[in-house]
Amino acid sequence: MKASRLAIVLSCFGVFCASSAFAQSRCESLFSSEYALQGRVEVESTALQGPKAEDFAKTLSEIESLLSPLEIPKQSTVRVGTAFKASSFNAENFEIYVGLRPDSMGKVHPKINQTTLAHEYGHAIFEHNLLKDLESYKGIKEDALTLEKRLQEKVEEAKQLAYRSQVTFHNKEKKAELENLAIDKAYEAKAMSEKLQNMRRYWLIRSAHHELFADTIALVMTRDPKAVSDLLTSREKEAQVKKHSSNDINMRDFTNGRHHLNEQRWEKEQVLFSGFFGDVYYAFLPARWELWKITKNKIKSDNYRKALPYKVFSILERNLSESFAKDPQTLGNGFKDLQKMNQQIIEDFRREL
Repeated sequence: MKASRLAIVLSCFGVFCASSAFAQSRCESLFSSEYALQGRVEVESTALQGPKAEDFAKTLSEIESLLSPLEIPKQSTVRVGTAFKASSFNAENFEIYVGLRPDSMGKVHPKINQTTLAHEYGHAIFEHNLLKDLESYKGIKEDALTLEKRLQEKVEEAKQLAYRSQVTFHNKEKKAELENLAIDKAYEAKAMSEKLQNMRRYWLIRSAHHELFADTIALVMTRDPKAVSDLLTSREKEAQVKKHSSNDINMRDFTNGRHHLNEQRWEKEQVLFSGFFGDVYYAFLPARWELWKITKNKIKSDNYRKALPYKVFSILERNLSESFAKDPQTLGNGFKDLQKMNQQIIEDFRREL
């Protein structure tokens, strides 16, 4: 067996570029920071020109006052830093990172950084309560993380064996043995990768529900159906780039566009964006628009506003549980029955909100 065959086999399996879909890494702060809420909120030195740690703490406290009977994810922490790093929620360690928007952006939308925090904290709330309530999801997540770790270990074993075979020159039998072992490990890694890919179909559906709930928390906090789309519009203008078209940004708006144009566009494009690209933001747009139709004249009421997060969570949790009960092979890329999923959520919204 030639060494080139080994390289071809390993590269075809993609074992040298395994990456995590279920967790993110964190970078430690190197300089002095400002803290609030018993250390749960940290504003790094690079972001001290923006809102204070106490301002972000107030946003968390306001959101938490609206959650009952949902549990507050007290393990969640917030770091506020440079806008050069994208805002995110880490589903493994429950850390939220808020990339502070520059002053020029804040003058146009002064609450833009708090909207970012509300969205990311919505992810923490959803994840925490899913893990508490939904055993099927807890099992899927634990299995996925374990399998992902084993896959990374198997990939490393294959790489080490491949390297050893490449530097073994004088013992042909030993060289062939190492090559065969490396290829065996690569086949094992391929099988693990295929199993993980099946689990990622669940993860895609889970992520679409996550995004809908996270934007709902931003909606509840701001009472503004355009809060998230304003955030994205400002980010694109500040960066002077067009990662998303204006139409794509408007799709994060809870209103469905002038003359229902967004609705019409989704009907045409959802097969491409959700079915092919697996766009978790695009997936539940009809449900998002229906949510605003139902709540726009009620959300002014403080009592209704406080009841909304739990009601929306309960509906999404129930629908997500039904998806988890299905064989992953029947889910396509995760969005096989997207219109049906939207219609079920819409019917639940109409009945329960």
